[in-house]
Amino acid sequence: MSIARFLPHSATPTSRTRRVRAVVECFWIEENACWVDLSIPCWMLYKGMVPSLSPSEVPPKFVTAKCDYFVDVQLWPPHKLRPEAWLTNFKSDEMPFAVHLLNAFLYYSDHLIDHLFGGAFQSLSEILHPAQPAGFLEIQSGWRNFVDSLLIIPVEGALPNITDSGMSYAARARHVLGINESRILPAQQAVRQMLGGGKTVVFVDDFVGTGEQFLRTWNRRIAISESFAVTFERLSELPGMRFYYCPLICTEVGYGAIVSQCPKVVLRPAHVLSTRYNALASDSIIWPDSLRSAAYGFLRTVSERAGIPDSNGAEDDWRGYRQMGLSLAFANSVPDATMPLFYWEKNGWKPLIRRT
Repeated sequence: MSIARFLPHSATPTSRTRRVRAVVECFWIEENACWVDLSIPCWMLYKGMVPSLSPSEVPPKFVTAKCDYFVDVQLWPPHKLRPEAWLTNFKSDEMPFAVHLLNAFLYYSDHLIDHLFGGAFQSLSEILHPAQPAGFLEIQSGWRNFVDSLLIIPVEGALPNITDSGMSYAARARHVLGINESRILPAQQAVRQMLGGGKTVVFVDDFVGTGEQFLRTWNRRIAISESFAVTFERLSELPGMRFYYCPLICTEVGYGAIVSQCPKVVLRPAHVLSTRYNALASDSIIWPDSLRSAAYGFLRTVSERAGIPDSNGAEDDWRGYRQMGLSLAFANSVPDATMPLFYWEKNGWKPLIRRT
């Protein structure tokens, strides 16, 4: 029994669901809160530590204890992330910056990914509710009909490949959401079904950075025969077509790009990251005031020492793709927008996480 098929978003959450939400919230930075505020009920009491609840500096022991706790409770898999080894890359005067960068790092395990994915998908039920109040059985029936009729399509890269992250989330749609395998299709097969009567499409992927990858998928000409090709954008003009996109994490930049350029797509990510998550931003939430003015110089200096190129925001640029300066990874991937400082392995640099 899948959570997506039989538990509409309006249903009362179970204690298990509430516990999962509490765990996920340990990672979430509210706009006006300190990074560590939301972790207090669980890991800080576990370690017997009571630091200041303000956006001030955090001591190294506080951050390493947090990392240890995440391993203890299996939010971080043992040996996959190596914070202590990573910190040895930095000189003593660089350590305060490194510690705060580590404190800001977001890692999403398979368990969290499954629940974020389910939550993003289930949020679509809010759109499907009838205008007039309905009983639970009616809502449940409508949701089941929606799930049974949709097509799941992975978002593809510039050169569509089976290793694209969207492909793995298409597989998750089967075992997490309970979607019938016959309704999980690559773009070309999905378009054929849409032309034959399929009306509802849900795109899936893990991460939206600039939004470029989805825009390419949306506007790519898909050949149906030697003489006929069509785009999803063109198909959206047909009567009754409905398009949804449920990524796990979406940046504010990517959200704006997709909403403005694809107005017929309903975008429902599990979380939206504001531009303040960029370590290079003048108002970045990563740095306390005492480090903020020198943070850019620190990142540039240590990146040069590691041999990370300055490619003006292209692949492996020290600031991340398009200079997004992010600090996050998923169990099965590290986005291009994440700064290479976290995964770089050349010139003796020890990675926090290896990129696969």
